[in-house]
Amino acid sequence: MNMSKLMLNIEHKVVNVNVSVAVLINTNHQVLLAQRPPPKPWEGWWEFPGGKIEKNETSVDALYREIYEEIGVKITQYEKWVTRSVNFGGKHITLHFFKVFKWEGKITPKENQRLVWTYLQEPKVSPILPANLFIKKAFDIPKYYAITNLSETSKKVFFNKLQKKISDGLKMVQVREKNISYNEFKIFSREVIKVCKRKNVKVIINSDINLAYELKADGVHLTSNDLLNIKKIPKNLIVSASCHTKEEVDFAEKLNINFLVLSAVKKTLSHRGMQPIGWNKFKKIVNKVNIPIYALGGLGTDDYQDALESGGIGIASQRLIWD
Repeated sequence: MNMSKLMLNIEHKVVNVNVSVAVLINTNHQVLLAQRPPPKPWEGWWEFPGGKIEKNETSVDALYREIYEEIGVKITQYEKWVTRSVNFGGKHITLHFFKVFKWEGKITPKENQRLVWTYLQEPKVSPILPANLFIKKAFDIPKYYAITNLSETSKKVFFNKLQKKISDGLKMVQVREKNISYNEFKIFSREVIKVCKRKNVKVIINSDINLAYELKADGVHLTSNDLLNIKKIPKNLIVSASCHTKEEVDFAEKLNINFLVLSAVKKTLSHRGMQPIGWNKFKKIVNKVNIPIYALGGLGTDDYQDALESGGIGIASQRLIWD
């Protein structure tokens, strides 16, 4: 046997580890963090409760077991959330995050760990494990990012659909209309804002920072061209951006953009000549960065779980979202 080849195979063998992670949320919208006690690796660092998925366990099985073992409660209401992948110390670690809303019993440290309830955007403890920094950025971002599509329907039909989607739980809308005049776009944007503000739905204006300020919108969405040429990130606005390549995503993360849209995952009518990147490439790109990313391109609400399992934060959609 060639010993050099054998040693090379040993050195490059990657251990796959799956972990269930619980983001417990109380009625004050605080999350529970636990400090890693000695003699665990990363002693003193803070993290969300959870642990390794054992052989023949599902991620949900491990969630129930680990939370009972660590803090002594039985989970009664949860939601499967994002799945993230990281490489560390020769291990490929897949983190299965769950949002946990209700539980039975009194939360009690069972492993000599410190516990604290804290607002995630202003945590009162540090340091927090690097793999959890993504969660801080993604925590309050909605599942769906709806994009207006007035060019394929009437105003009356659109606003009926908007009202219905808001009733169904829609929390964020981007106003994007490339086939109407500036004045028409401004009027339409104002009408969308009026409907959405009453229901606390965020409105993002496509590409026009000045108009976003003028109309008191919640944010602005930068095209990939806007992103690459912007001189200064606008203040007091949510700033999102469109990306099509890993290089654009890396550039956006350096600018501290709030969240991104990566496309096209599947074939889409709005970019007919664009070659879809598919879920595998989407997954490789989004798991290399700590910025929340929506999947876009030929997608609807039925694709939500695929986006989460690929490391994305949800679905952005211009057409299927309104069905």
